[in-house]
Amino acid sequence: MHGEHKVKTRILNRWVVGCVCLGLLAGFPAVAEDISKKWRIGFAAGGMNGQDEIDSASANQLVLFDQNRQVVALFEDPRDSSSVFGSLDLQPGPIATLSAQYAVNKIFVIEASAGYHKTDLGDIEMQAQFSGVPIDPDFDFNFATFRIPAGEIERIPLALTAMARFRPRASFNPYVGAGIGYSIIGFETSDELNLLSQRMDASRGGLARVNDSFRFPPSLTVPSAAEFSDLEGAVVNATDTWEWHTVIGAELTVKNKWSLFFDARWTFSGRSVEIGFNGGDELGSSVPRLLDRFFSPAGRAAYGGIQIDDGGLIDGGSLVPIATEDPATDCGDPLNAQLCVFEIGTLDGELDPGVYYVQGGKIRADALSAQFGFRYTF
Repeated sequence: MHGEHKVKTRILNRWVVGCVCLGLLAGFPAVAEDISKKWRIGFAAGGMNGQDEIDSASANQLVLFDQNRQVVALFEDPRDSSSVFGSLDLQPGPIATLSAQYAVNKIFVIEASAGYHKTDLGDIEMQAQFSGVPIDPDFDFNFATFRIPAGEIERIPLALTAMARFRPRASFNPYVGAGIGYSIIGFETSDELNLLSQRMDASRGGLARVNDSFRFPPSLTVPSAAEFSDLEGAVVNATDTWEWHTVIGAELTVKNKWSLFFDARWTFSGRSVEIGFNGGDELGSSVPRLLDRFFSPAGRAAYGGIQIDDGGLIDGGSLVPIATEDPATDCGDPLNAQLCVFEIGTLDGELDPGVYYVQGGKIRADALSAQFGFRYTF
């Protein structure tokens, strides 16, 4: 009986909702106003979400084989993918659009629109294995992950759209369309990214190469003094771009000259937003996720993080005495290096040396938007 009561309640709720909706629709005009050869203005607001992101390269594997299809080398990215959080992409954000339409006839409409959208670009992934950090032999490496906010993207999309209305004389009128546009794009770098870039500009580093783990235990080489060079900070390229888009939506006449509408637009951009470090897409060289020939370009390339010995890019922790030793040990004295270990999270206000990766790349400015609004016919 108790279960039957629940079923009856759900059915009753649906009937109530249905009756309310029918009552509301009954108050709207049965026939839409003829808009042929007339001008209309509209305003809409909603959300826009990017459709591309930079995937983490953590824990990738490069497998190399010979002419007999036998595996001869294996390179494993030393970073732990389970510690990755955040993503570098165009985050969801609000958008508002002002539009003007001219109806060529009762079916075809030409629309010009201008919008405004502002959103976060997400987080840059930085991983570091600090000098002196304890390493569990079962895991080979001990990289810590840090999230660096990239900044804010500001977008002003200008668009010209041709649309076709399916039911031009009905109060409920679906439509589809397509068009071209041009987005004016600006980028405001976060304080955290500015600080990271300044520290990178002030640092010297060398490539700590990933060894072939098919024949040897996984490890990173120690770069020689000759391999160290000045590092370059962040470079962001967020330029204006041409776009094309498709649209699907529906309009509901609610009063003489007034209508409500909803539409969704897929926008495809001609350019990408780029964030780079040290003259490339990233600081360090990530192992690609690839199966390839031994003598291929990928097989001859060098992979690894950038070792920084003098200072570092972040305060990730501090040297502390080993628990079994004298807790009063001065870990700042190089002579006590064997008596101390690096403890992540115990900050001391100093930049820490170690092997660093900072991942950048390219993000297409493609986006999906959905908006509600109203139109007025003159």
